[in-house]
Amino acid sequence: LKQEAGHFMSADLGFHMSFPMEGRWTSDAPVAAVAEDYYKGSTEVGSSLSNTSLYVARERLTPDSEGFVLALVGLPARGKSFISRKLENFLQWKGVSTKVFNVGQYRREAVEPDQSGRSDFFDSKNEVAAAAREFAATAALEDALCFLSSGGKVAILDATNSTKARRRAIVNQVRTCSSRYAVLFVEAICDDAEILETNMLGKVKNSPDFAGMSLAEALVDIKARVAKYEEVYETVQDSEGSYIKVFDLSSRIMASHCYGRMSKSVMPFMMAIHIGARPIWLVRAGSGEVDSQSLGEGERMLSHLSAAGEHFACSLAAFIDERSERYWNKAGKEKEPTFVLTSTMPRSVESVCHVTDSHEQTAALNPIDKGAFAGGRLDVDCSGDGAPQREAEEKQPEFYAAWKSDPFRKRFPGGESYMDVLKRL
Repeated sequence: LKQEAGHFMSADLGFHMSFPMEGRWTSDAPVAAVAEDYYKGSTEVGSSLSNTSLYVARERLTPDSEGFVLALVGLPARGKSFISRKLENFLQWKGVSTKVFNVGQYRREAVEPDQSGRSDFFDSKNEVAAAAREFAATAALEDALCFLSSGGKVAILDATNSTKARRRAIVNQVRTCSSRYAVLFVEAICDDAEILETNMLGKVKNSPDFAGMSLAEALVDIKARVAKYEEVYETVQDSEGSYIKVFDLSSRIMASHCYGRMSKSVMPFMMAIHIGARPIWLVRAGSGEVDSQSLGEGERMLSHLSAAGEHFACSLAAFIDERSERYWNKAGKEKEPTFVLTSTMPRSVESVCHVTDSHEQTAALNPIDKGAFAGGRLDVDCSGDGAPQREAEEKQPEFYAAWKSDPFRKRFPGGESYMDVLKRL
């Protein structure tokens, strides 16, 4: 910082502040009042920035879209199909109508894999092959847009989409179809030699493109295919719109212009995605002290373990110990403690008392809140022909019929739906 002609300037920090040399404030407001407002946060800056081009662009991207195209980008063997399937499963689990459209599958249906799967088919100078690949990419995108038009929410376009021209064509075709559809590019970038080798081995062992080839021949061919793509590959730029870049299958994430609920749902998931395998055990709490079906909802929630429930807790501890020991030995790593989550119900907590001395309780794992039906009148844990459900069918036929037609989304009066439970999970 240096003082010069009544100014403080800093070229390195990029700011320029000017004030009278004699140190007097030009405003009539008391200094204390100015400071107080400053630390509370001022709306003046936000108001003055609300008309800037960047803010206007954000407003344009923020509204929820009627349909969403997630277009994968990346060289072969970078994990694009792995990411696509993970995203599809995640979004479907959240109740979002989602479907993957794999351009490679369209290519194989148009041209036999023993021809379209070889490296020379991906040479940019091979005009016949390039036309066939363009046809497959266009057909996949058309089907994706038809899926959105018929009520689907998210279409995942699983392809290399390796050039700016191809990505521009995707955006233009989507916008032509509907201005209410949005495009988000998800670029898979991988330079880790170990991950690449693993990906290539998995691809050549399972893809129809390499059927009938030896492992050595297949690896040579896929590396040649990658080299063909590298000749024309262009990474996604800021000027192309919204994107998320995933490095080495989530060692690092980069995002740009990702606004709206869908993008903000996808991005945290992309940060959590991984290629490791670890055991997860989903356990129902041991039985309570008395027949839980004879009690109301609140009494069942506070029930402690019965003798049979205590026996279950001991057996569970032995099971977890044996299985975790097996896992860590196979992984060749030193054994680590098992992370345990339970609901806040006493018998859930007591069910893991022999597994670990410390665990985390969370209300997110509590049973569904049945609201007005929380007295055993409609216990969805019973079988379909149980007495509580028959009673509900007789006393609340309209609700019962609606619940039976859509038990996942139909909300109990004053309570939750299974969709609500899923969201809190």
